[in-house]
Amino acid sequence: MEYNVLAVDLGATSGRGIVFTFEEGAERARKEVYRFPSVAYSEGGKMYWDARKLYDEVCNALRKAIAAYPRIDGVGIDSWGVDYGIIGRDGELICNPRCYRDAAHTATRNAMANRAGELYKIAGIADNDFNTTYQLATLVREGFDFTQAKTLLFIPQLIGYLLTGNKATEPTIASTSGFYDRRGGFDKGFLEELGIPSEIFPEVMPTGAVLGYVKKELKEALGAAYDIPVILSPGHDTACAVSAVENASCGSPLYLSSGTWSLFGTLLDVPVVTREAFLKGYTNELASSGKVRFLKNIMGMWIIEECMRAWRKEGKNFSHEELIGLASEADCGDAYIDVNDGIFLQPGNMAERVAGYVRAHYGRELVGEGETALCVYRSLARAYKEAYEDLKNITGINFDKLYVVGGGSRNAFLNRLTEEEIGIPVVAVETEASALGNAFTQYATLVSSA
Repeated sequence: MEYNVLAVDLGATSGRGIVFTFEEGAERARKEVYRFPSVAYSEGGKMYWDARKLYDEVCNALRKAIAAYPRIDGVGIDSWGVDYGIIGRDGELICNPRCYRDAAHTATRNAMANRAGELYKIAGIADNDFNTTYQLATLVREGFDFTQAKTLLFIPQLIGYLLTGNKATEPTIASTSGFYDRRGGFDKGFLEELGIPSEIFPEVMPTGAVLGYVKKELKEALGAAYDIPVILSPGHDTACAVSAVENASCGSPLYLSSGTWSLFGTLLDVPVVTREAFLKGYTNELASSGKVRFLKNIMGMWIIEECMRAWRKEGKNFSHEELIGLASEADCGDAYIDVNDGIFLQPGNMAERVAGYVRAHYGRELVGEGETALCVYRSLARAYKEAYEDLKNITGINFDKLYVVGGGSRNAFLNRLTEEEIGIPVVAVETEASALGNAFTQYATLVSSA
């Protein structure tokens, strides 16, 4: 039997809808039906996501999928982690979701610095400015009235709620928050300490469960005369992507999910919450299989994307291929940047920030876009090497290859730099790994319920 499923993959800079066709247990075809920007905006000194616009774009993707295929058998949504929206008692979104790059979260983390080790013990989530932990603490510091809140929904399930009217969360996206344990659920002690009612967190449904069906009036407006289930694919895009690595390997594979962020890690049976793991910035999130994605967050293609955005304002519209060509012919000497330095987290003229970092640390000027790009690519490869060495020391595992998934897997130049740094083969597995993992979960659900 043939199934057509729409995988909506929401990235921090762009989103896309891809229809995958499965038949007899295998992917037979795929087609991108829609692509759109997902750009945060600033208002009153704070950063937000436009939830209504994201929802409208998801509906646009679904409309195009319905028009292009005889039947769409399922829809799944994945996104970046940690961010959420709050639904009020009237069933409406109280305000747009805050963006994880909001500077207020950094201030909160700094104010709670003495609590970092204690918070790590809750669920083994690395101490990052953007953790939902610090986002919620920021709302408390700003005086948000949680008595008006009915439900907190992470981004994929927020869109799912707008599509179906049903509320739930899903383990992989919940695990990015910083206070969700796979055995005990959301940590009530932490929430009570902040004064946040734990009741606003909805039921955690299993990955692959059916959240509900697209609302009758919506499906008719989109052109469908049949019911369309919204399936809880792995809500976190990295969990979706890593499922492609699980299918390509066995045991504890070494992977790099390369996109706006670089997620470098392996799959383990149980979390690692040692002091060494904490100090090295390793985090324990859930995979769709129930295993633990033991990984480190590294500032990825975001830096290059922001550089390209700055250059476009100057009238220099480089493609990625053109920029890689310039980088391959450049020489930036011994210049590197710390890609995880906080100065690279916020939007802005990233090319100037990279140049300023190199000037301050090496006393040299980067000449031209090629040298800037080379510096960033080399610095990413070096960050991967550092993460690789730490991972081996923490887990005691020797890896024989690195699997790269996501859009960054197409960058053969960066893959070569990475291979030279870590000293083992780099294997590009799947460019649309997040969408594929999303789609395959939907397919498995549809087959099991047929």
